[in-house]
Amino acid sequence: MPTFTIGEGPALKVAEFADFDTGQAVYRVSGIGAFTLGWDPDHHPEADQDPMQEILHVGYGTGPLGFRMDESPVLFGITLAGTESFARAALTSGSLRLRPYRLIINAPMHAPKGTARRTTVIVSALAKHWLAQPWTPELRRAHEHHCAPRSLSRYGGLISEHEERMRRLREAHAYYLQRADRAMAILQAGPVPAPPSAPPRPFTPTETGSR
Repeated sequence: MPTFTIGEGPALKVAEFADFDTGQAVYRVSGIGAFTLGWDPDHHPEADQDPMQEILHVGYGTGPLGFRMDESPVLFGITLAGTESFARAALTSGSLRLRPYRLIINAPMHAPKGTARRTTVIVSALAKHWLAQPWTPELRRAHEHHCAPRSLSRYGGLISEHEERMRRLREAHAYYLQRADRAMAILQAGPVPAPPSAPPRPFTPTETGSR
C-alpha cells in the first residue's frame, strides 16, 4: 500500500484502485475514507483537448456518484458528502479550493473551513498522483467509452434542435427573399402616376423642397 506525506500532517496510507468500466480511480485513505477521482461526467474530455482545460471530478466516497456515498471520508469528525468538479489548471497552479458538503440529516451544509482546507490538501495530493500514473490515459479513454451512450443521446438531441432551427431559418430566408423580390419589382415599375380622377396634391414640389 503506497504511503503519501501530505503537507505537515502525518503520513497517510493510501490504497489505489482503477475502475476501467467507469474510468474512475478510487483512493482508500486509511483512517479517513475513500475518494473517487475522475473526469466530470458533464464535461467530456476530447481527444485533442489541452489537458489543462480538463474538468476533473471528486466524489466523497465510493459507489454511484451522489450526495450520500459509501465509505464517505471523515475529517475532524465531519463526514464529507457529495461531489465536486474542479479545473485541472487550478490543481496544477495550486489555486484549488474545494467546498465539500458535510453529511447531515436536515439540509446540505458546507463543511467548516478547516475541514475544507484539509480536504483540498488531500484531494490535491491524490489527484496529482492519479494524473501522473502511466495508465491514466487509458483510464481517460475508459471514461469516454463509459460516457459515450449519454454523449450520443445528448448530441442527437442537439442535432435535432439545430436541424429544426435550420429548417425554420430556411423558411424565413425563403420568405424574406420573396418579399425582397416583390419590393424590387415595385421599385423597378417606377413611380405611380396619379389618375385624372384623383384629387390634387396637398402641396407642390417647390413647397416640398422648402420644408
